Amino acid sequence: MIFLFQLVVVLVAISIVIVTLGSRSTHSGRAWKKIALVLLAVGMVAGVLFPELTNTFAKIFGVGRGADLLLYATSIAFIGYVLNGYLRQQDQRDTLFRLARKIAILEANDRYNVKK
Repeated sequence: MIFLFQLVVVLVAISIVIVTLGSRSTHSGRAWKKIALVLLAVGMVAGVLFPELTNTFAKIFGVGRGADLLLYATSIAFIGYVLNGYLRQQDQRDTLFRLARKIAILEANDRYNVKK
């Protein structure tokens, strides 16, 4: 029998898959991110419906319990997410600085009637 919490997790996982695969815009993410989100959703459903699987995988990886394995995996995913966001922010900052310099040069050329 599926409990309420299990049902909620399954519905959230299904909505993640629908939103991830349904968005086709270039701003929605790269293919590997979409694949990772679909795998996460599948893992969520498997972990909730068959909790003994997490213990089995934990023993395969040499971790004591399935809950510990999930904590380690979540920590690694969070650090990767933060690092990815930081690197993207640095790229955006560099692009903004280059654009600001270019605009300043163009405005200076217009103001002082400099012709090339």
